Amino acid sequence: MANAAKNPNGERDALIDAVAAETVARGYGQLSIERIAARADLPASSFTASFSDLRAAVIVSHQVLFERYFRRLGRACEAQSTWPLKVKVGIGMTLDLAAASPTRARFLIEEPAAVDPVLAREAMECQDRLARLLAPGRVEAETGADLPGITEHVLVAGIAGVISGRLIKGEAQHLPALAPELVELTLSPYLGAEAAAAVARRPPPQISEL
Repeated sequence: MANAAKNPNGERDALIDAVAAETVARGYGQLSIERIAARADLPASSFTASFSDLRAAVIVSHQVLFERYFRRLGRACEAQSTWPLKVKVGIGMTLDLAAASPTRARFLIEEPAAVDPVLAREAMECQDRLARLLAPGRVEAETGADLPGITEHVLVAGIAGVISGRLIKGEAQHLPALAPELVELTLSPYLGAEAAAAVARRPPPQISEL
């Protein structure tokens, strides 16, 4: 971590990863500045220079990691020509990232919203932003406009639940194989079962390095 010590951005990134790892390993209630700093291989003074307290560290870390994910998701989806392909690529990329970085994924999905109202609002805002990405599907089929208002939130929560379950079981490497099923389930309310299955069976579009 020598480079991080010379680079403020490197220190902050190291601390963010340490916050995520400690939260997943020990739980929100057991966090300590000393353990986070030690995991980042930095002095405790680096933590206090970056965050006002432990709650702020968790909130900022969640925001930073989610924004990185959301930007990559947006770029991957924008490159696709149709909404169903945007969904297909978005789900595939999400599963690939979770498989590659299971600790970060668990932190984003399982952060301690239940014990902290500020964190709960952060989690709800992130879910809302993801749900809005699915909303254009309501114009893809005649029945789309008649879907219940909570449809997108249910779909986002369902995908998150599937990912979380596999991560908790230590099966992160199997997540990418779930893409066809999750794509089909997500598209079915909008396109119908047959059309959704056809999109799910198609080879995924190539995505440039993001």
